[in-house]
Amino acid sequence: MDKFIVIMAGGSGTRLWPLSREVKPKQFINIDNGNCMLVRTIERVLEIVPAERCFIVTNKILANITQNTIKGLVPLSNILIEPEKKNTAACISYATLLLKERYGEGILCFVPADGYVKDNKAYKDAIERAFDAAEKTDDLVIIGITPTYPATGYGYIQTDNSEDSKKIMRVMKFIEKPDLETAKKLISTGEYLWNGGILVGSMDAIIKNIMEFLPDHYNRLTEAITHVNEGNGNTYIENAYNEIKNISFDNGVLENSKDVYVVKGSFDWDDIGSIEALSKTMEFDDAGNAIRGKHLGVETCNSVVVGEDKLIATMGIDSLIIISTPDVVLVCPKNKAQDIKTIVDILKCNGYKNLL
Repeated sequence: MDKFIVIMAGGSGTRLWPLSREVKPKQFINIDNGNCMLVRTIERVLEIVPAERCFIVTNKILANITQNTIKGLVPLSNILIEPEKKNTAACISYATLLLKERYGEGILCFVPADGYVKDNKAYKDAIERAFDAAEKTDDLVIIGITPTYPATGYGYIQTDNSEDSKKIMRVMKFIEKPDLETAKKLISTGEYLWNGGILVGSMDAIIKNIMEFLPDHYNRLTEAITHVNEGNGNTYIENAYNEIKNISFDNGVLENSKDVYVVKGSFDWDDIGSIEALSKTMEFDDAGNAIRGKHLGVETCNSVVVGEDKLIATMGIDSLIIISTPDVVLVCPKNKAQDIKTIVDILKCNGYKNLL
């Protein structure tokens, strides 16, 4: 069967505010002083499938920026537009049903647009093994990543503790983002892998699981897609999205299915879920500061300083995050990096829509 890769590129990245905004979320932020994460993801997957079998799912707010970003990489007709953000269950269901309608059969691999990977060879190897596993088992397959530290921002997958990194393992249990002590215990067992959000399965296997565990998604989106080529086809899709539940594919399907397998990926990986994580892709000075833009520092150490339009001068600071954009200045301790989304929530409640 033909293999397809679908890049999920509709996220918002609120923990990276103010660099990440609703109209330019984190997958469009340049890293390593180079291309943005979406472009890097496309370049990685094009080593696995040809451009005509690489698709991108995003929402209508991000349609223009996505089109402008991917020009020359994949056909613009391969951008699948959701009417709104409705989590990964909607994204995966919609894309699978639409591609099933177009191609009849095939194996799909869904990957997030915002994963940061440097070892492209190991990434490619893991996805190719997941494709093979999905074809062999005719069930759902995910890629688990070997943990390198007790992360509290990632979900974990319990496996059957196989020492053979090439083996297809059955998923025993999913664990949502744990606290630090729990994360330490999980990785000490050797049974747990990070959940990198990569899903592989034949179109029929994915649809079978959607029908069983998310029947409303299946019924409403299937009906809407029958009208997609009509003049008012988008209205049917919008109505379906209004009516389906906002739920992740993990919560809606994977945690309920008994037939989910995992292959182990040995590549480096980070979902860049905070400004501190983003800083690890930047260059550091002799005082341990991650700097992007113009900065003058006196007695400044272990900090993250990002400026887009003006010089940032600092004195006598340690372990701070300072972000300056044309309309916002953010200052917070590094150990509060994961809580920045709280500011975004407050802005929403207080009418600062122009800053989101």
